[in-house]
Amino acid sequence: MRKKLPALVFALFLGFFVVYQHTDMPRLEAAMYRSRMKEKSRKPDPAFQKFLGDYEVYLRRLLEAEGVPGAAVAIVRDSSIALVKTYGLRARGRRDSVDAHTVFRVASLSKGFTGILASLLVQEGLLRWDEPAYEHVLDLHMKTEEYTREIQLIHLLSHSTGLPRHTFSNLLNMGMSYPMILQRLASVKPTHSVGSYHNYQNVAFSLSGDMMESVTGQRFHVLLKERIFAPLGMEDASATLADILADSNVAMPHKWGGGSYVPTGIDPNYYEVVPAAGVNASISDMAQWLFMLLGNRPDFASDSLLSQAFHPFVEIPAGDRVLRNWENLETAHYAMGWRILQLPGIQVTGHSGYVNNYRSEIAFSREEKVGIVILTNAPNSTVGQAVPAFFDKYLEFRQGAEQGGDEERGNAP
Repeated sequence: MRKKLPALVFALFLGFFVVYQHTDMPRLEAAMYRSRMKEKSRKPDPAFQKFLGDYEVYLRRLLEAEGVPGAAVAIVRDSSIALVKTYGLRARGRRDSVDAHTVFRVASLSKGFTGILASLLVQEGLLRWDEPAYEHVLDLHMKTEEYTREIQLIHLLSHSTGLPRHTFSNLLNMGMSYPMILQRLASVKPTHSVGSYHNYQNVAFSLSGDMMESVTGQRFHVLLKERIFAPLGMEDASATLADILADSNVAMPHKWGGGSYVPTGIDPNYYEVVPAAGVNASISDMAQWLFMLLGNRPDFASDSLLSQAFHPFVEIPAGDRVLRNWENLETAHYAMGWRILQLPGIQVTGHSGYVNNYRSEIAFSREEKVGIVILTNAPNSTVGQAVPAFFDKYLEFRQGAEQGGDEERGNAP
């Protein structure tokens, strides 16, 4: 018996180790991959470090001038997370500062997560881009049977269902349940043919999540956790009201009142439509997300997969208010949960977000391998100004670096 005991203990230990490794593997793989990428990252570029410093001062001044209570920014360049910076307070009137793990609602930046998740399921053969929605959402009924059968996954993710702009977002704001809202879609007359025009949605967009639940047998917030958050090491991220309410490190939303920002409560509205606006995340999480979007996690998402998610599908109408901060915009399209903006000298992929007084934005250039994400806990104009300005300043930096290189080579004009 004594001889068998060490063998039994060893077997139990080995079994525990195997189970532990299996259950924690996504997080372990993410940590190992980040470590390898950090080793491969480029040496610090003094000129880019100066650009970062100047931009950070610019952003901080904007935030302070507008009195934004709390904010966080992350910038990624090439295979490095170049900057993670936090500002201000989680709630005005308290002493708790925003840190890298403070959770914000990211609002419509959630749509980008949905687009990438759909791309993963398409890659696995569980869905097709032209998959009809009605085959998976059995109680889906639009104005006509023909119209119901025309709507595909790609139309939901690109807001090209033909429905009027923001159909029933007002009912979400009123707190009506998602299933009850879906029952009302049969009363809505489409304004355009399916696939021909971009009219932004929240309710219809979230039907894509119903399709994903149908083919996987899992709730959408669980899919996000298991397929995206855990593999990417997004340890603070979640996608339910219960999760954010249970978190002790949360940036509370603020509204403007009495000449200053006043903290308010977290609103349950829009957690009914998680695919459209239900993700909660810290700036540490969003830095990892942006790192992946720039092609630095081929183990998670190939360049081909990302190209599918970012492929321009439908033109965004000229004059759309979401484009108002982007000067000299040449063209704008919507892909799978992403806006694709063509500017002079650079193409930018991104999205803006606003819900429950949280304001956020993410934008990046795949060609330049540079991007930025900003999270704030109050309505403001700083975010809308600072993100386009980042790319304006980056192009100036790039031009200066190129001219400097020419001068060093004796090729200055």
